[in-house]
Amino acid sequence: MSLSSIRSWFAKGNRASWFVFGLFCVVLFTKTMIFHFSVNYGILVSSLWKNPTEFVRFWGGKLVPILFLGGFIFLSKRFWWTYIVNLIIDLWCIANLFYFKANGLFLSYETMKMADNMSGFWDSLLSYMGWDIVSFVLISIGYALIVLCIIPHQTQNRSCILFGAVMVLSLLISVLDNVFYAKVSYSWGHTNSAVAEVHDKMLASEKYKYYYPFGHVYYYACVETCTDYNSWACFYVKEFSILSYFPSCIVFNILQPAGDLIAFPTDDIEKVEHLIYKESLSSKPKTNLIFVLFESLESWPLQSVCGYSYMPNLENLIKENNILYCDKLKSQVKHANSMDGQMIDATGMLPIANGATCILFGTDRFPSYAECFSNSAILNPAPGMWRQSIVTKNYQFKQLIEPRKGEKWNGDKDLITNLIQYIDTVDTTFCAFAITVSSHVPFAYGSTHPRFEPDGMPTIMSAYLNCLSYTDSCIGSLIEHIKYSELAKNTTIVISGDHTIFRSVDEEFDVFAKQHNIAMQTTKTYTPLIIYSPFIEGNIQITDTCYQMDIYPTIMHLIGCEDYYWKGFGVNLLDSVARHNRPISEQEAYRLSDMMIRSDYFRQYLHK
Repeated sequence: MSLSSIRSWFAKGNRASWFVFGLFCVVLFTKTMIFHFSVNYGILVSSLWKNPTEFVRFWGGKLVPILFLGGFIFLSKRFWWTYIVNLIIDLWCIANLFYFKANGLFLSYETMKMADNMSGFWDSLLSYMGWDIVSFVLISIGYALIVLCIIPHQTQNRSCILFGAVMVLSLLISVLDNVFYAKVSYSWGHTNSAVAEVHDKMLASEKYKYYYPFGHVYYYACVETCTDYNSWACFYVKEFSILSYFPSCIVFNILQPAGDLIAFPTDDIEKVEHLIYKESLSSKPKTNLIFVLFESLESWPLQSVCGYSYMPNLENLIKENNILYCDKLKSQVKHANSMDGQMIDATGMLPIANGATCILFGTDRFPSYAECFSNSAILNPAPGMWRQSIVTKNYQFKQLIEPRKGEKWNGDKDLITNLIQYIDTVDTTFCAFAITVSSHVPFAYGSTHPRFEPDGMPTIMSAYLNCLSYTDSCIGSLIEHIKYSELAKNTTIVISGDHTIFRSVDEEFDVFAKQHNIAMQTTKTYTPLIIYSPFIEGNIQITDTCYQMDIYPTIMHLIGCEDYYWKGFGVNLLDSVARHNRPISEQEAYRLSDMMIRSDYFRQYLHK
């Protein structure tokens, strides 16, 4: 059969429209399933006989947006617009896959606006390239070639147009019905005393504002499941569709804007007051403080991996006296990743639920141990990233040290060189916060530092470990410099990762780790905390699961500034009783911190 005869066959009646409709829907469905499988490693099938309602809801959420988009084919004379729709969907799915692989999260409206902070790090995306990323583009190319080659131009008849109009309008009514139901449910739940009494906790939740287009609202299950934007996004994408998630996250931001200042709720004043010293004293720190924020450091490399010690300097350090070592520190970052880690470690606050704190609320007044020091500096090797010039001031640091215009530091080697230069020239008690960068994805530090590459180890794992080895050698020179000077007697050194890196499921990593007895699991990784202080007696090894928010109060205790006005949400890790009897849960800390930041609490309320 020749190409011309195929085109002639499609030219009759509405064959072309029905074929393109079917092909377009199959293409979108395939992309939806590829995305779903890539992030969930499974597709719901068994519910067909176990729970038919769940099965219909799951697949309905996937099919409705596809049919909605496909319906417009019957309303158009040409099909070129379907190429553009495919391109937009490809960009949306690929961007979310990259973001999920790197952060374990999905894009929000606010994170879409943060692309400028990728300056200098776009090559890191190559590390997450896989078959799933490529498949989206290949499917779109195949679709375009088929439509261009065999589908002739034609005019729709009245019945075809009517069918498309009915499909589009009916599905649009379904969307509007969901919006209406959302608003009515929210209003009704807050005004009906009988319902509020039975479902007080659920109905009082702001989560009743959540909007689920192209699918069932399913409020009660969602309210019980979701605790913040990230959990809502993960729930939505899993239960419904990555296609309808796009308008959903836009509407979410409209209903619950991330960057708006709010009034601090009076009902929560007492919950915060016990974390504040109202009669704060102005005592001076009893030790210097050096904080090294180690990019993407996880705990498992701090031991032999495949018979090789990648981080000998830190391995030896955690075995010495005057050391506190915690190998199960839970990273609490959200959408801003490294900058969230810096904020938690420097201020004792937790990031906001939606968006990057440093961008939306970077001009807030934040508490920080840096305020206790007359000399303090942040050392940042990557100018322009995460608004360091703004947060340095608002995190109470006196100075920002980074490469001058036209200058470039040679990775962590130059960072540590500048750190040593700073501490050697300061003549009073100081606080220095150094941010490493060489172990950032794509793990290519460009150094002549020796590499070790075991047979069969996944390429990205090997590159990561060798980068850690390089940064460990740089930190080793800092440790040696302090150990053999007077600084050892009056300096507290803190080393911790800003966040973990292998947070999404990677079966290849887990299989290799199991085969070689490597103590890692990509679904549950931790960052370590290492603290040296002359006021720590002996060697303290903490095996409990602790939190990033615990770093701040532990530091305040060691530098002798526990009477500073902000206690922090965490606990002093040297206090074993406090570790096992936390006055505030992690989830409550997230909630309160979100409100404190969004209300600029420390400027608007505390310092009036």
